Amino acid sequence: MMGLFGILTCVPFGVSLISGSAVSSWAYFFVIVFSLLLGTFGFYATRNEKIRVQRNESLALVALLFISIPLLQTIPIMSYGISFIDAWFEAVSGVTTTGLSTLGTVEDKPISFLFSRGWMQWVGGLGIIVLALALVFQPGIVTQQLGFDANEVDDVVGGTRAHARRILMVYVLLTLVIVLLLLLAGSKTIDALVHAMAAISTGGFANYDDSLAGISSVQQGVVMMGCLAGAISFHLYYRQQFADWNKIFGDVQFLFLIGAIFLISTLLFMSMSLSSILDPMSRGEHALWMAVSAQTTAGFATLPLQEMGNAALGILSVSMFVGGGLGSTAGGIKLLRLIMVLRVFQLYLQRMAASSHARIADRFMGAPLSFADIQGAVAVIAAYVITLLVSWLIFLQYGYDPLLALFEVSSALGTAGLSAGLVGPELETGLKVVLIINMLMGRVEAIAIIVLLLPANWFGKRRR
Repeated sequence: MMGLFGILTCVPFGVSLISGSAVSSWAYFFVIVFSLLLGTFGFYATRNEKIRVQRNESLALVALLFISIPLLQTIPIMSYGISFIDAWFEAVSGVTTTGLSTLGTVEDKPISFLFSRGWMQWVGGLGIIVLALALVFQPGIVTQQLGFDANEVDDVVGGTRAHARRILMVYVLLTLVIVLLLLLAGSKTIDALVHAMAAISTGGFANYDDSLAGISSVQQGVVMMGCLAGAISFHLYYRQQFADWNKIFGDVQFLFLIGAIFLISTLLFMSMSLSSILDPMSRGEHALWMAVSAQTTAGFATLPLQEMGNAALGILSVSMFVGGGLGSTAGGIKLLRLIMVLRVFQLYLQRMAASSHARIADRFMGAPLSFADIQGAVAVIAAYVITLLVSWLIFLQYGYDPLLALFEVSSALGTAGLSAGLVGPELETGLKVVLIINMLMGRVEAIAIIVLLLPANWFGKRRR
């Protein structure tokens, strides 16, 4: 995996060479050489091994990848005169496809820097879709919804390779379509490339300090369309059911995503109307774009969030916490888990109202609902909630406004990237580290980090 990362780093290295950024070129060259040496050593050390990677080991490996790769990316980012903590924050935000930034401005940065930010998010988004199998705990409804068969779930390495082949073509094709549409809409080449990569990865890095506020409405619409495409579970793009449009538009996650965006945009419009923010037409447009940005956890902004009011910030916080579809580039707890928990609550109410002799089928999306499915969903949601509360309390200890602090933490944990203004150069170093941890926890769904930090769960635990 590190060798593959070294190969992918050749792209920003080439852009840096072409743009004449000598210092950053040497930094990228070092990262490439180091990654390729490490990858080559790993390949030759294990080429004759036929060990099947277990789920506990795969979780630890995914966590290690998302921790180590941003640390390596910190080196070329520092070559642009950025401090270590801010470079690390930027790298984690990029690889985890969050989009938060502590930099005061990006408009004074060279093209090579802007491209590298978009490339980090594009690679990070691709990585999280490909490695989705490693984040699956056991066969069940979740794996069926992601398009995995039983053999792929049992063989993590082989299943991930098969999944990667299916995903890569779709991911590249969608990116190219968004780039082309942005160019047709009048975007500059560097803007079209970066915004397209950030959109399909639901990353949110923009080339302007005011995010998307300064570009045309048509360009904003294209970017948001890309965000929506990235937040849809990618199995819908390559499964055989692609030939049947009724099955695609009947997918429960897709329907809930569209429904959630409609609900959030309506609530935002009502909230902004009560505060008399903007004229009705502009209000409706911004409410829709911000709803798409938050629900897909892309993090692009079409207007300053401080102007939307406190109620809107609360609505967006909930939206970012839920996120998009499982098996997409979006963050959050994922729609499928929320739907599953709601189904469990419905079954509980049905049993409370039924007679003691009644038999209620524990089914979800046409399949039996097992205890393992429920346990996995509840575990992830519980880990998110605990991480959110602990991080929020730390912000409160520093004396920040409770609502603004909750919004920033929700944004980082949901890998959304929207900011109410707290994240910036002046933010305390300790809180930057807290948000870095949140972004990592949110990207690998918390459980992987917890498994990594508890070696007794994976180190030396081989099945007989």
